[in-house]
Amino acid sequence: MRGMDPPNRTGGAPMTREISVDRIKTLLRGLRNSGLCIMYHDAELAVRMVENPPPGWPPSEVILAEGDAAIFEPETFARVMETKRQVLSSGAPARLEVARREALREKAWYELHIEADPLPPAEGEEHDGARGLFVSAIDITELKNREEALRSLLFEVNHRSRNLLAIMQSVLGHTARNSASVAEFERKFRGRVAALAHSQDLITRSNWQGIRFHRLALNQVSEHVGPGAAPPLMLGTDPLIGPNTALHLGLALHELAVNSATFGVLARGRGEIVIRTDTTREGQMMCWEERLEVPRESAPGAGFGQAILRQIVPRALNGSVELEIEPDRIHYRIDWPEAVIV
Repeated sequence: MRGMDPPNRTGGAPMTREISVDRIKTLLRGLRNSGLCIMYHDAELAVRMVENPPPGWPPSEVILAEGDAAIFEPETFARVMETKRQVLSSGAPARLEVARREALREKAWYELHIEADPLPPAEGEEHDGARGLFVSAIDITELKNREEALRSLLFEVNHRSRNLLAIMQSVLGHTARNSASVAEFERKFRGRVAALAHSQDLITRSNWQGIRFHRLALNQVSEHVGPGAAPPLMLGTDPLIGPNTALHLGLALHELAVNSATFGVLARGRGEIVIRTDTTREGQMMCWEERLEVPRESAPGAGFGQAILRQIVPRALNGSVELEIEPDRIHYRIDWPEAVIV
């Protein structure tokens, strides 16, 4: 029956003492496996018992001899002791998160739960002091590290979102100023937003660690390659470029590809496009060289996105550009001072 002591193996007296010892052993083993440290303080806040101290803490005998001063640095020690005095005085439990330096970790975090061991209250009194404190401590370093990583991620999301909105605002203003009609504005703006979205997708898939230039270029250009036209020839290095650089280079490649699909090689299929990337003394460079076998009657005007190529992109990358537009040739080179991993 539940609650009754079972008889011993010989049918004699109950094994109360053996069960108690086994229960204590089980509880202690479970305590060790849980990572929970248990301490008891007397009314003078001296440590009278410590069980299962964390691996980074001093040995039990040191904690028993020196108390919390052996565990925490002076500033943290003062905060812990003040909280314990308040619990002794009020009887209200408290929870505290504290950090300490350890040999194997620069900073370890622990959550302390502090409860009073109350004296029997006098008649009519709710709290008549405490004879000691029960304190439990659990390592929450991994939890704090995850929280910090989440905060960093949210900060990064906010930063990237603001950056992307700033780019879109700039593109919106440029497109509005250089569109002759609402229909033209809608067509150009939709294309540029789609180009930014394509680049952003690649950045997101890379966990914002950067993307390879060749992948970015093919992603922006491939949908504009017409029937019978060959895709651009990729030469030089294939650098890993950062998120901000990828967004702006993607926008430049979009403008060049749209122009080529309208007037140039990607539409006519006669000629070639070479995209070259390389490391320079100052950083990196990209060059778009497009040559037509049959020249156009005239070179494209400023409406095909020259402001984006000449102003928006180089300004955002703190770079410099060369743009040469002729009936049979378009040359675009941008240099930017970015350290990359090749």
